[in-house]
Amino acid sequence: MKAIKKKLNSQNGEAYFYLCVIVVFVCMLISVLILYISLTAQVQIQKKDIRSKLDNLLASHAAEEYDSLKQGAEMEDYFAWSILESKTYEALGFPVESDTVYIYENGNCRMTRPTVTILKGNGFGVKVDYLAIFPIQWNGTVYSELEIPVTVTSYYRMK
Repeated sequence: MKAIKKKLNSQNGEAYFYLCVIVVFVCMLISVLILYISLTAQVQIQKKDIRSKLDNLLASHAAEEYDSLKQGAEMEDYFAWSILESKTYEALGFPVESDTVYIYENGNCRMTRPTVTILKGNGFGVKVDYLAIFPIQWNGTVYSELEIPVTVTSYYRMK
C-alpha cells in the first residue's frame, strides 16, 4: 500500500499513468455493471410478458371449459389438454410447428420455441421452458449473444 501511495505522490509524472489505469479499470467495471443490470431488467420484463400471456390464456380456456366442469364432470374426461397445448404455442407467437424463433417487436430479444408442459392436479396450468437470446452489443456492433434459460409457470387453481 505504501508503494502505491509513493507512486501516486511522485513528482516525476509516474502518477498519471497509474491514475489513468485505475480510471480505465473503474470505467470498464461500471460498463459491465450497466450491461448486467440492463440485461437482468430485460429478462424480467420478458418473463412478465410471457406470464401475462399464459394467465390470459388459462383464464380464457377455463371460461370455455367451465360449463362441463360445473356440471360435476371429471376434469380429465372433458378437458381438452391437447387444445390447451396448441393454444399455448399460439399465444406465445408460435402458431406453426416449423417456427423455431420468435423475435420481439422491439428487436432486443429472441425467444426459441418453448417446451410446453401441461400441469394437472387441483386445477390446471402450463409450464413453459425456453431460451431467451439477447445480443451483447456496443456502439451498434453485436459482439456476442447471451442465451438465458427461462422457465415460466402459470396455474389456475380450482376452489
